This record gives sequence, structure tokens and C-alpha cells, in this order.
Amino acid sequence: MRAILTTFIAVISITLLGTAVASADFPGRNGRVTFMRDDEHHVRQIWVATADLRHQTQLSAEDADSGFPVWAPNGSRIAFDTARADPDPADDTAINDVFTMRPDGSDVRSLTHAVGFSADPAYSPDGRTIVFDTDLGDPANKQGIYLMSAADGSHLRRVTSLPQGYESDQAPRFSPDGEWIEFTRYRLQDRGPDQPPLEQSALFLVRPNGSGLRQMTSFDLLVGDGDWSPDGRRIVFETNGDVPSGVLPDIYVLNAQGRNLTNITQNTLGPDGTLNLSSDPVWSPDGRLILFLDGHDAPGSIKEGLATMRPDGSDRHFVSPMPQFEHQPDWESISRDHQETPRPQ
Repeated sequence: MRAILTTFIAVISITLLGTAVASADFPGRNGRVTFMRDDEHHVRQIWVATADLRHQTQLSAEDADSGFPVWAPNGSRIAFDTARADPDPADDTAINDVFTMRPDGSDVRSLTHAVGFSADPAYSPDGRTIVFDTDLGDPANKQGIYLMSAADGSHLRRVTSLPQGYESDQAPRFSPDGEWIEFTRYRLQDRGPDQPPLEQSALFLVRPNGSGLRQMTSFDLLVGDGDWSPDGRRIVFETNGDVPSGVLPDIYVLNAQGRNLTNITQNTLGPDGTLNLSSDPVWSPDGRLILFLDGHDAPGSIKEGLATMRPDGSDRHFVSPMPQFEHQPDWESISRDHQETPRPQ
């Protein structure tokens, strides 16, 4: 999620290394992956590739950041968010919108219309609805999780409203059965005189009609970017690292009842400044792997990019021998009722 991008930079700065943000994967066979990566002009763009990161194709090319792509359940479209409609990127008002496109980058459609900051789209299991977070241009009163038609952005419905003293609700994702939405809620915690406040966050569940709100983790865990397992029994998520608080950028799994919390990366901060960083986890559609951003950072050596591991944290390795800081991935599900679309060349 957006918070983890800042966190990566902050944690690496703490360790003097220089400069260094998930979605629900529906059951099926493992298809292609989409992700975001900077182009040669340092603008975030959207890419699609085979699962081994070969045969990569750049889908976006605007002179504005685009990212956080997610697949429709049938693989026919990709939803994403972008700042391309911001009339003045240099002013203090950030404009961001949710768009969709075909997996070849064609037929680009805007679902929101340059009113406030809209982000983090994800599809419902039937592909007809998109859940996302937005402030509708009024962060103090309207920020929250919303639903809209995946076809044209109509039928806008509010799911969550922020309690007093909270910052934002972000990164919503439907459960595979469509009965729940998991999301991350953020707040600022005072750390005392002469200390900047700490951004805390916790994982929550809510039903699409706004009922049944349930907190799943402690705010002290600084969570972000959750993703449901294809069978709906578990949720994988990241922790936004804050070294002074003793929290490192790790990946955790817990069950859908909020129990059996397990750190599956167990990253460490070495005495020589070596730091492992993990974020942006998504489950493979067949449930056998977790795809995520992994980083091995040491003085004079930084290696970050997409990696996979088993759900227990074993067999952890980079997908490509030469990672390029690909992040915020999503994995296409190939189901029995639709054919795999041609792979990019």
C-alpha cells in the first residue's frame, strides 16, 4: 500500500543505506502477473508478464504515476489507479483516479473523475463491482471504503466511515466468497515531545453493506496490504516497519477469525546495517505460493524485487535473477470457464 512505499524509504534511511505499497486472488490456475515499476524517467508504470517475469510488456506510458494494478476475476481487465488526470501535479491538492483497461493496455476507461484521491481498486468475485478507497475531495468527512460498478463507476455506495481521530481506511479487498471486505485503518499516535507522531494501522473486516465491522489485529503491528487466500481461510499482510518501535517490514498470516497470527518472513536488522524488507504480499490463485516484494539491503548493496515463498515462509527466493524493484503485484487466476488469453511477446 501507499504507506509501505514511504516506510521502505524511511527504514533504509535509518540504516544509512540510501533510498530504497494487495489484492484478493481468486481460486484457479496461476496465470500472468501484473505489477508496477518505474520507467526510465522515474515515473511509476504498470507492467504485465508471465509468472517467471519473462515476456514483460509495459501497459501504461503516461507522464504521471500509474500503479496498484489488479486483475478482474476472469482476466479480461486490469483495474489500477493513476494521477494522470491531475490538472496541476505541483499544487497541494492530490488528484488520483481509478481506471480499468484490457490486459494489452487498450480500452482504457476512467471510473472516477478527478474529484479527490481515489485509489486501491479491487474486484468483487463476480467481477461486477470494484471496491476502493476515496475521499471524494473532502478528506475530513468523506474518506472511507466505497463500492462502484466495475463497468462505468456508477452506483457509488459507501461502506465505511472514519471514527473521530482516525486518518484513513485503505487497501480494501473482497473475500473470495464476496461476504467480507478486509481493509487497513490508519491513525496517528503521539510519541511525546520533539518526536514525530507514529502512523499506526490495523487490519479490519466489514461486510459490503457496512455491517459487522471487526478489528483483526493490534494497531501496534503497523499492518498494511492484506490479501485473502483463494479458499478464504487465511489472510496474508505486511507490516510497515518502524525500527524505533521494534517493528520490521515483515509478512504475516492469520486465519479469517483473527487467530494463529504468524510472522512468516522473520526479517532481522543486523549489527552491520544489513536489513531484510518484505511487503506487498498476494496469494497465488492455486494457494501454493505467496508473491511479494522482497529486499536484501546491506551497505553498498541493495537488491529488491518480486519473490515467492510457500505460505509457511519456506523456499523463499527472487523470481528473477536480476530483480528491478517490481512491486505491488497481482496474480491472474485462470479458471475452467475461460481460456487463457495470449501471453505478451
